[in-house]
Amino acid sequence: MRQAETLLSKLRSKSWQLRCVESCTAGGLSAAFGAVSGASDVLDRSWVTYSNQAKIEEVSVDEDLLKAFGAVSAEVVIAMANGAVVGAEHNTVAISISGIAGPGGGSSDKPVGTVFMGFKFPQQAAFAEHYLFTGSRTEIQEKAINQAIKSVLSFAFD
Repeated sequence: MRQAETLLSKLRSKSWQLRCVESCTAGGLSAAFGAVSGASDVLDRSWVTYSNQAKIEEVSVDEDLLKAFGAVSAEVVIAMANGAVVGAEHNTVAISISGIAGPGGGSSDKPVGTVFMGFKFPQQAAFAEHYLFTGSRTEIQEKAINQAIKSVLSFAFD
C-alpha cells in the first residue's frame, strides 16, 4: 500500500487523474488505490472487464483485435488503456491489466503467470509491457498489482 500511496501523491502533484481497466487482477489494483486516504481526488474511475464482452462494451476494445490476438496480449491492453481515456481530461493516466492468474487457463504460448499491462500517459502513445510471474493465483495477482504501480512510478517519475 505504501507504493500506491506514493504513486497517488505523485499523480496529485502533477494534477493527473487515474483510470484503471483490470481483468486478471479483478479490481485489486483499484482496491489498492482506494485503500489510500484521499484517493478520490486522483482515482477517477475503474473497470473490471473480465470477459471479452466487457472489454468490448466498457472500453471499446475491437472484437477483431480480441479474435486476432486474444485478451491476454499487448494489442488488447493498449486498446484497453486507450479506451479508458476516451472522454477524459487531457491529464489522465490509464493502466490496463490482462493475464492468466491460474491455476488453469495457460498454454505453451501464454503460460499461467503471463500478464500484459498497458499504460497511457498524457500526450504520449499507449504502450504495453509483458511479464511472467510465478506463484499461486493470489500471488500472481498481487505481483501484477505491485508491478503496475512500480511501472507507473518508473515510467512517469524517474
